[in-house]
Amino acid sequence: MATIEKPEMPILRETPDQIYQRMANRMALVAQERGETPPATDEGEIYYDLGYPIAEEISDQQQLFEYGFLQRFLPWADGEFLDANGGFFGLPRKTGESDDAYRLRLIDRARSEEGDGRRADYERWARNIEGVGAAVAVEKTRHDNSIDVYITDLSGQPATAELAQLVRTKLEDKRRALHDLQVLPANVYPVTIAVKLVLRPDAEFEKVKDQITTQIKTYLKGRSQIVYQQIGALFFVDGVIDFTGYTLNGAELNLTVPVDSVSTLTMAVTT
Repeated sequence: MATIEKPEMPILRETPDQIYQRMANRMALVAQERGETPPATDEGEIYYDLGYPIAEEISDQQQLFEYGFLQRFLPWADGEFLDANGGFFGLPRKTGESDDAYRLRLIDRARSEEGDGRRADYERWARNIEGVGAAVAVEKTRHDNSIDVYITDLSGQPATAELAQLVRTKLEDKRRALHDLQVLPANVYPVTIAVKLVLRPDAEFEKVKDQITTQIKTYLKGRSQIVYQQIGALFFVDGVIDFTGYTLNGAELNLTVPVDSVSTLTMAVTT
């Protein structure tokens, strides 16, 4: 899923100096309208000592208002505000689930319509169950309505038989009447990416690495074809100038993920 950039919004954001100057201008205007001498408003004057702390408070409130305003939008909500978005969609946060992982799940749900019970629906339904990390649904040839769902746990390892049975039970309410549904532990298809990054002097390596890793994990989710060039394009996050020595599972070739497998990522990033 591509990163959703925050659009420019007409939110008032001023420094205390800007606010105080507007206050001082108003005091001068009022004095002129009354035919009086405008008060002294420079630093150290009584009006400054009274007015500047008010200007600082107004500036702080503007920032708080902007934060609260953005929390109403799913792509930028966090913490308890993100949980409130989840309540709206009927998808509670999983135990220990990070804001980033939970947000991606909610955005995926917001962009998806409840379908007729085919592959994408079963994958989404399974991923939303506590304890499931990833899910791949495959239409089998046992008969026309066979669906096998392969799942991993939260650490990316093949699910236990107990978790698979739990998910199968929970999916029963979702299962379409004619579907032969099975839930099975997924096979894990390891994807190892090695790359040397060229960074701007002010870039933070760990932050850059985390951003790249998040983008690639999103790209890999549910994908059967992993394209070498497309992965390379995901290295260009803020702070990256160039990269060299990039290999995908030790080569410069595309990968094909088996239909019953879920990709797991190992990043070997250097500078």
